Amino acid sequence: MRLNVSPMILPSIKLSYRQFLNTEAGASTYRQFKDVLYTDDDSLVQTLNTTVLQSLPVLNRNPLRVCDIGGGDGKRITRILTFLHKKFGLRFTLDFVEQSSYLIHSFNPRGVECFCETQMIETLFEEANLPAGCYDLVFLIHSIFAFETGLAVDKVLSLPKRGGTIVVVSNAQESFLAGLKKILDVGFGDSRFEIADLLEVLHKRRIETAQTTFETRWAISKESLAQRIPNLLEWLSLGRFAEIDKDRAEKVHEYIRKNSVDLRDRVSFCESEVVLVARP
Repeated sequence: MRLNVSPMILPSIKLSYRQFLNTEAGASTYRQFKDVLYTDDDSLVQTLNTTVLQSLPVLNRNPLRVCDIGGGDGKRITRILTFLHKKFGLRFTLDFVEQSSYLIHSFNPRGVECFCETQMIETLFEEANLPAGCYDLVFLIHSIFAFETGLAVDKVLSLPKRGGTIVVVSNAQESFLAGLKKILDVGFGDSRFEIADLLEVLHKRRIETAQTTFETRWAISKESLAQRIPNLLEWLSLGRFAEIDKDRAEKVHEYIRKNSVDLRDRVSFCESEVVLVARP
């Protein structure tokens, strides 16, 4: 007698990513994760401002229409627009798209309201009603991971006006965090949409891109290591690190040991990141 056994349906990591960010715990964990890697002053934004953004040809226009996709709590786009305003005297209209109600409700645009008119759009990017061919600048800063298919990329490509620019930031394909995610993501039925997936879609669409790679270095004192590392792992595992099996937890900690440097009182780390600039 043959038994019909239904195949086990594995959970979706893309759905889990969206769901975790849309909880108070997820939003809080993400903020703490950013503070570990980038500090309160956000070294990622400082690097963007000084190495990529100030040389974009689109900055000859004024005002600029900007779309920030998956902008979180808005602190990064606020810092970016403030920098561009102070350096170039630019004014902006901003469409800010974020699906997490916990994050978007913490975005306070008052710091930029004297030079930026902001519209906040609380929804998934795929469901956002955004005008095609209207934006000078489109930002996706660590926000491509939950894209379902290349159709989301097609929507991104439809947004810039002629001569407009798309700026994407993501961890590099073989970076420290990418390696951790490969270990932690076992058990899901799909995978995150990473920079290699984006590049493949752009290549198929024959979209030319320019890439800049930079390193984010940070150090954790040994006194706070027991607090900081679990926070990092809690974010990368989307709140599930306590649930993973013992063998995989050991693999994670062994990976961290092999990819860090012991500096006596501190442990240092290095993350490789990619800035992708496209002009469709």
